[in-house]
Amino acid sequence: MWKVRGIRGATTASDNTVEAMREAVLELLEAIETRNQLDFEEIVTVIFTATPDLDAIFPAAIARERPGWDNVPLLDLQQMHVKGSLPRCIRVLIQLNSDRPQEAMSHLYLRGAKNLRPDLNLAHL
Repeated sequence: MWKVRGIRGATTASDNTVEAMREAVLELLEAIETRNQLDFEEIVTVIFTATPDLDAIFPAAIARERPGWDNVPLLDLQQMHVKGSLPRCIRVLIQLNSDRPQEAMSHLYLRGAKNLRPDLNLAHL
């Protein structure tokens, strides 16, 4: 039975530059695509958030550079500022139609974001 599922991920950029953000976003998307064997026809929408200290480029603009992402509905939002939270963090929520159960989805937390969800024990790279 097909249902809408979610895949989460996060990473950090080394700096607030186009190059640093591009490197981080592309690495995250590559890892999510590979681990989840994404079929772009199944993606409903993708939401990116970035902390207020990242404003050099929209993460969605970077995603559009990847093959297959040109027709995916993308949205960028600013992550709310919480005192003491992880700086230069980019998060993603991919909603997709799938016949796989939610627990089969791999959530990836890279770089400085590895400890955001230690309960999932799915930090890679």
